Amino acid sequence: MADGYTRVTGKPGVCFVITGPGLTNIATAMGQALADSIPMLVISTVNVAGTASQGRLHAMPQQQNMIKPLTVASFQLNQNDDVEDTMAQVFAALSRHNNTPLGPVHLQIPLNVIGHPAAHKTSHGTQIPISQQPSGDCLEQINQAASLINKKSHIVILAGGGAVNSQPLIQQCAQTLDAPVVTTINGRGLMANHPLSVPASPSLKATRSLLAKADCVLALGTQMGQTDYDMNVDGLLPTLNNLIRIDINPKVMLQDQQLSLHCDCANALTALLPLLEQKQPTISDGENRALAARTAAFNELPVAYQQHHTFLTTLTQTLPQALIVGDSTQPVYGGNCYFEPPAPKAWFNSATGFGTLGYAVPAAVGAALGRRLHNNHQPIIALTGDGGLQFCLAELATAKDFDLPIMFMVWNNQGYGEIESSMLAVGVTPVGVSPSPPMLCALASAYGLDYQLLSHFSQLKGILQQRLNAQGPLLLEVPENLMMAQIETACV
Repeated sequence: MADGYTRVTGKPGVCFVITGPGLTNIATAMGQALADSIPMLVISTVNVAGTASQGRLHAMPQQQNMIKPLTVASFQLNQNDDVEDTMAQVFAALSRHNNTPLGPVHLQIPLNVIGHPAAHKTSHGTQIPISQQPSGDCLEQINQAASLINKKSHIVILAGGGAVNSQPLIQQCAQTLDAPVVTTINGRGLMANHPLSVPASPSLKATRSLLAKADCVLALGTQMGQTDYDMNVDGLLPTLNNLIRIDINPKVMLQDQQLSLHCDCANALTALLPLLEQKQPTISDGENRALAARTAAFNELPVAYQQHHTFLTTLTQTLPQALIVGDSTQPVYGGNCYFEPPAPKAWFNSATGFGTLGYAVPAAVGAALGRRLHNNHQPIIALTGDGGLQFCLAELATAKDFDLPIMFMVWNNQGYGEIESSMLAVGVTPVGVSPSPPMLCALASAYGLDYQLLSHFSQLKGILQQRLNAQGPLLLEVPENLMMAQIETACV
């Protein structure tokens, strides 16, 4: 929930959990947030020091050491610590303006401290280091980047999740350089059907070909991780010529022979754009390069992924203001390979990085609560499988309790279809991937949710249109065997 809330609002979601099992339960969600650089604040209690061998409730040896690897920072508030100083450090670690890695931050408070009153202070000594402008070193690198870019004619831009708040700047940069923009999964929607957009995975041959032919690649806010750039683990991503990387996290920029700018994308682009020379479209013809890459990438997709694209496009065309929160389910994998949402942050899912099952339901709840803060009651679609749904069933009750406008769209393939397909692809006999799903109509009734069965693809638009002004959650069952027999693919 905190993850989905953060992505929608831009403010860190805050979680309170108990000692021991509270922290181990949230570890999976923290792993997903760390993989996608999503800041959240996790506040836990911890047993009193020196009691590890006393059989205390929720006792966990070295609790902080257990959770540290899933955080960008972990703190403890002790008896004599100043609360304001500690919280200043916590929020400094959560701030993107510090040019430091983003992700979960943990604060633990011993049980013998948490009940004490905090001494009031009007000021504190810790200053939150905020860097709104690029540093001197970064400015020098920006000048180097501009000089290099201005000498090249076939430029391609890579834009990831770290760039989602820089849409106008990225579009201006693309138009200035006449450069196709390849968006990663968490960067999708940044170009929103722009002629220079290539909403296709860098794992596809067509996208890799586009990158290989570029004489300069500008990578913005992307870790260049395996789940985006080498989805099939074939190691065939080409060497990128004159790679320039801009990222807030210096740890991801480890490749040789590249120019790395350690700073926030928006700040860097603001400084870089005035230094760039306008490219003439007749020289590199970026729109034609983007069109060719889009067409080849779509044609490269398996038929099933092309059908998923038709399904997903129907969702966004019918409900353009909807936000799609995905789980690790087959239409999401298809969309991650090729799909263009109407806006940044309108498509995110857990099929990247940590790759958790069960993400979509709670993340959609958090996103809906975040939207409600801004009086936005547009529908949210939680796209999950019948397997993934069962990881977080209790959150259906939360959606009902808060009357949230979420459509829980359950792609029912009678088990873990993606895992089964992966087993078959390498000649392994499928084992443990076909658990019988619950009766979804009865499940919806048990939680007090409305229920509909999508028995024919032609019904989808009508059901979606009913959600425009709908109140409360709906569970929509989508039987895969019926849908895949009825969906016709269309050329992009």
